[in-house]
Amino acid sequence: MTTQYHQARTIVLLTLAMCWTASIGVASAGNILAVFPHYGYSHFRVVQPLLSELAQRGHHVTVISYVKNPLAAQLPNYEQLLTSDANDDQAATTINVVPLTEHTPTRSLPVLLEEYYSLFSEGQSTCRRLYESGHVATVLQRHKEQPYDLLLTEYFSRDCQLSLAKLMQLPVIGVSTCALMPYFYDRIDLPDNPAYVQSEFVGFAQPLQWHERLLNFVQAKLLKLLFKLHTQRADQQLIKQHLGVDIDVDEVAREQTAFILVNQHYSHMGSRPATPQLIEVGGMHITSAIKQQLPQEVAQFLEQSPQGVIFISWGSMVRASSIDADKLQAMLQVLSQQPLNVIWKWETDEHPDVDAGKFLFVKWAPQLALLCKYNESKCNCYRLFCICKSSNVFYICPGQPRVKVFWAHAGLLGMTEALHCGKPMLMTPIYGDQFLNAFAAQQRGVGLKLDYEQIDASVLQETLQELSHVGYAERAEKLAQVFNGRQRTPLESAIWSVEHVLQHGLLAAKLLQSPGIELNWFIYHSLDSIALIALLGLLIVVSWRALFPAHSKRQSRAQTQRRAGKPSRK
Repeated sequence: MTTQYHQARTIVLLTLAMCWTASIGVASAGNILAVFPHYGYSHFRVVQPLLSELAQRGHHVTVISYVKNPLAAQLPNYEQLLTSDANDDQAATTINVVPLTEHTPTRSLPVLLEEYYSLFSEGQSTCRRLYESGHVATVLQRHKEQPYDLLLTEYFSRDCQLSLAKLMQLPVIGVSTCALMPYFYDRIDLPDNPAYVQSEFVGFAQPLQWHERLLNFVQAKLLKLLFKLHTQRADQQLIKQHLGVDIDVDEVAREQTAFILVNQHYSHMGSRPATPQLIEVGGMHITSAIKQQLPQEVAQFLEQSPQGVIFISWGSMVRASSIDADKLQAMLQVLSQQPLNVIWKWETDEHPDVDAGKFLFVKWAPQLALLCKYNESKCNCYRLFCICKSSNVFYICPGQPRVKVFWAHAGLLGMTEALHCGKPMLMTPIYGDQFLNAFAAQQRGVGLKLDYEQIDASVLQETLQELSHVGYAERAEKLAQVFNGRQRTPLESAIWSVEHVLQHGLLAAKLLQSPGIELNWFIYHSLDSIALIALLGLLIVVSWRALFPAHSKRQSRAQTQRRAGKPSRK
């Protein structure tokens, strides 16, 4: 009887608590404006779970984006304003758009400048599409009737969207879907010591050699200057053209940014200096919603591969079919001879003529479902963790036992999924932050970097042989425990930051800001103090020589004689 009473009371209390929580959620629901106009599918995939979860929690979310959210129709609080044509086949415009001819073999200064200008051109095209869509005028008008509370946007290659934050007086939360660009460090006073902190544009093994530190220093300072004098000026001209107002987007970024959510985690990228405004959300896209059943042909192929498989996927953007013929031939030769079967993401109907029992080519593979094995009959998997019914404790979702190696291009989505599932990696970076990501994973002993230009039969065979050593798999499993063992899941951390700013508005941004962002470079680096100390030192030396000329001359003569090897006269 007592047991039944306690159970009934517990149910009543839980019901009341849920009702109370729901009422608070409705009462504190925010009106969020989210602007993510970049065309890259992988970029939007990082933030899509955050936007969807905010809508599910009762917040009204207006999203201006190029990429469609397939869940938008199922979310009553989610409004989608597309800068792309609503009838576009986005499978053709947002994925498989980068040929392998665009790989960047070195991280030299000319390559970095070329990459900067490419991003600048893409950013300006994105900005023009954003303003010409008419959605900016729409949300500005809506703000007069029902004010927005927050601007949630991507910090990537442009700042033209920050005009909305200025005109609406909104706090800003920026999301970096890749490694943080060098020009965003200063807006939250984030230390970027070039002796060891590398930005999105570079990628070297640690510790940096002297010439690498020099390049890291130059790119960090030069790209910041280019972004301020080139990109932001172009953004401001475009804003002036479309809205008829002068807005200093750099000032908006410094004064109204509350947080930057960055798609990284220290278990992968290493320990770096941080401020309260930087929140690591690496793996935010890994939620229960993206767990998918394997297609029948993939599941059947795994069943027929007791020896295991190599899974090859170079991301959503890269066209695998554009690989050079000699490199493809070398890969097929080595992969045919090694013991593991191969599942290969290949976007065209025409694929290499090889043994179908050894190779499976698929246009699209549910990557997480391949790398991780979720057993719902035994455990309830939720986001990054599982709760086992037998022991009622957290544990890491086990990796798919038959996937032995993940050959990736070192993009952050694939890398975080491999880290989450505890899989060793072979990494072939193509562009952007992929070099930085690959070196970081290699340094942590969970994979090996193989440059695209280095692919030939002998090097690939040697690399796969090295990766077959059990130490890589064991290290990957240990790193997965660190990656997954957080106080909050990445999505929960992102949700907290958004709701914190919704609750406190611009005050939150002001309180979080470092005093350093208001200082000019001369004072920030204490050059005034250094100059004063140097001047005082010089004055002391000059005064001493002026007051005691004879003593100074004797000392100088004695030093000269000692150098000449002569005894000094007293």
